[in-house]
Amino acid sequence: MRAVAAPLGVTVAVGFSFVLLARADVLKYVDEEKQSVEVEGRVVGSGRHLLLIQLDDGQIRLVPDVAVTQHEKGPGPEPIDCASMLERLQDEFGGETFRGYADPPFVIGLVLAAPLPSGSEPRVAASLKRAARFLRNVQSVFGRFAKSLRLPLTEPQFPMVLLIFETGDRFCDYTKRTTRGQGLSAAHMAGFYSITTNRLAIRLSECVTFDTPLHEAIHQQVYNRGIFQRVAPIPAWFNEGLATGFEGNGEKITTSPARINVRQARRALEGASFTWKDLLSNDDLFRDQQTAADAYAQAWGLHWLLATRYRRRYAKYVRLLSAKKPLQEDTPEQRLSDFEGAIGLTVEELQAEFRRALAAGLRRQRVRTQSRNEPGVLLVQSDLAKVRMIGVARDGIVQAQGQLRNLSTIRPMSFYVMAITDAGTYAEWYVSSLDVNRVAPLPAKPAAQRLPGALGGAASTFQIRVWSAIPGSETDRGWRRGQRPSLQPAKPESE
Repeated sequence: MRAVAAPLGVTVAVGFSFVLLARADVLKYVDEEKQSVEVEGRVVGSGRHLLLIQLDDGQIRLVPDVAVTQHEKGPGPEPIDCASMLERLQDEFGGETFRGYADPPFVIGLVLAAPLPSGSEPRVAASLKRAARFLRNVQSVFGRFAKSLRLPLTEPQFPMVLLIFETGDRFCDYTKRTTRGQGLSAAHMAGFYSITTNRLAIRLSECVTFDTPLHEAIHQQVYNRGIFQRVAPIPAWFNEGLATGFEGNGEKITTSPARINVRQARRALEGASFTWKDLLSNDDLFRDQQTAADAYAQAWGLHWLLATRYRRRYAKYVRLLSAKKPLQEDTPEQRLSDFEGAIGLTVEELQAEFRRALAAGLRRQRVRTQSRNEPGVLLVQSDLAKVRMIGVARDGIVQAQGQLRNLSTIRPMSFYVMAITDAGTYAEWYVSSLDVNRVAPLPAKPAAQRLPGALGGAASTFQIRVWSAIPGSETDRGWRRGQRPSLQPAKPESE
């Protein structure tokens, strides 16, 4: 690999070529705002009264066929290269608040909350290169998994983009714009892969363990290496169960769908309010915040069972799904028929077998299924902070103390922490300008202040809320003056 000249804040390594589009379609259509739009790309699917147009950067656009006013054939366009992708991303997010790096076929972009302070550029460069190494590892592990199933892989046709957002606000804004409010709310998402944009988007705080990036990067591999076609009717249980089967520790990926994921195994053993037949038929289980966690665990369990006990039948089912076309429609009955025809067993038979098989697998792998959580201790990772808090209830008042680590890899951050009890009382801490990866103590305090409207009374449990801000920002100055953050819905937390 060698570096080539690129815009400010952008580094590109070259030595990789992309497959060219064979032909082009030039369409004019009327959009939702009654404006005339012209788009050049390639029509790769049609159905449900829609045309699926693939653009030169890998994004796809769905256009109602009745809205098309003109459709012509052309000779291009060719897929853009990584340098061109970086230029487009810089234009999209702004030169002062975007840094990029390319290690083809991967393009990594960091979307900043504010211009960087002096001396931060080396940290940013190191963070981007670490993300690139991680994506390379994902590609290698996924390749070995596909080879074990004798599934052929193709080279990516377009640059594979990972966007890392420094703060929750910018991540949520981008998520709402991309998903248009479909699926889980942005505040409860740590990251996602978009079928339409072909991009991964994650929070910077997820680049500590890479758990969420790993899950989403598997989705990106599946749809860019010739396994499945985007917007084909691939069941959510298969998509999510496959990605959940991979688990990592930082940049290192430690397991695959054929090994036991301890976290998911614990949840799967607890059971769920739905059957595996429901899981195969109903994607909404993954979109409902009340059932999503159980759906992921049960989908992991079904994948694990197939990958360990029915590998050839599992591969046969993957090849069946691979033949699905974009915008094709499958009924719930068709899904079940496809699955049971390929596997040779009913889904009820598999679910009955699962608990016995998992129990045997746990013994072989010597896995502990009981959580080692300490009573009275909360571990929370949220908004660029990792907090360990100890709470002890005495005479109806929770005494709390702990420590906070700055998870930002690029700059100092200020933090506001609240321990909020079930009685509506709280303790609070303000940590000013904590340097990268440094730890600050949260001294012992009673959660004795009462939130507006809270009834008070004896407290026995507590939760942690964390906010971050760039030092010297308007938000940070407000905290210095004693302004408490607004208690909006919580960001994703991990305990």
